[in-house]
Amino acid sequence: MESRKKFFTVYFDSGTSNTRIYLLDSRCQLLYWRKKSIGSKDSAISGSSLALRRAMKDLYDELLDSCRLTDGDVDQIYASGMVTSPYGLKEVPHCQVPIDVKTFSRDLYPYWEEQYFNREIILVPGLRTESFDFTFVNNMRGEEIQIIGALEELKGLSGGSAIILPGSHTHVAYVKQNMIKGILSNFTGELFHALKEETILSPILAEETRLVEEMVKKGYTCLKNFGFNRAIYIAHAMRIFNQGTPEERFSFAEGVINGGIRQSIEYYCANVWPDCKNIILIGNAFMHQLYDCLFAESSLVSKIHWLCEQDQRPFSVKGLEKIIESRRSA
Repeated sequence: MESRKKFFTVYFDSGTSNTRIYLLDSRCQLLYWRKKSIGSKDSAISGSSLALRRAMKDLYDELLDSCRLTDGDVDQIYASGMVTSPYGLKEVPHCQVPIDVKTFSRDLYPYWEEQYFNREIILVPGLRTESFDFTFVNNMRGEEIQIIGALEELKGLSGGSAIILPGSHTHVAYVKQNMIKGILSNFTGELFHALKEETILSPILAEETRLVEEMVKKGYTCLKNFGFNRAIYIAHAMRIFNQGTPEERFSFAEGVINGGIRQSIEYYCANVWPDCKNIILIGNAFMHQLYDCLFAESSLVSKIHWLCEQDQRPFSVKGLEKIIESRRSA
């Protein structure tokens, strides 16, 4: 732990279901992190953000205690993700794309949290697109800071890049020349959860297991040929008539549920992002294998560039470092 004469930065990354806290030193080196299973979904269900605020303060107090720090040792607190939504700390307007890091870092929102922290928390806003046609309206909260953290990894790639960020809502960001130029938003993780918890597909989706690549591709083919309703029913029929192994049925369903991401990306690259040359995935090994299968026979791309997300130094922390550097140099 570095000297008390230096100050520390605390960063909250709060999503739909989980909230993470990170402690960074003055050089933005990660010293500590923890996670709590609470997010904006809990606020939406209860109709109040008090539980989220209390959980964030508990995480903060645990950090201070574990690292033998006081509140006075913390120079600044940043928070990104769903904390800027109506179910977070304070609803903050999205910034509009296209946008670069320098411009974005000037648009952070200082918020005085008086119920638990009694100090300022700097909120990182989300991003949105704007269109007269509502079918092309997209937005994200939390993924923008991951994208900023990943920009360094894209050096050397020619043309634009579509960055896939799987999650409760799978967002795709179009990046070119260190600028976030577009967004494509999709409903995936929440859909998977709803099908798993509230439908007769529950036995198929009950356990995440290994992927059978050919069945992922078959699920996508059925989605393309028959549409979502029929394709997802086929997964149900496979179980009723004992067709395939549990792994094969699970893989088929994953191909159906996530196959729409490939369809939407291919449409955008053909009609909205014509200079997109690369498909990037930020996620774990399971998601990399899944999307590698989905795009295996796509005319758009021969392989997925994989950026592995790590708890020890996630891209959101790298993104915060870039934002802090930009604010210091302004």
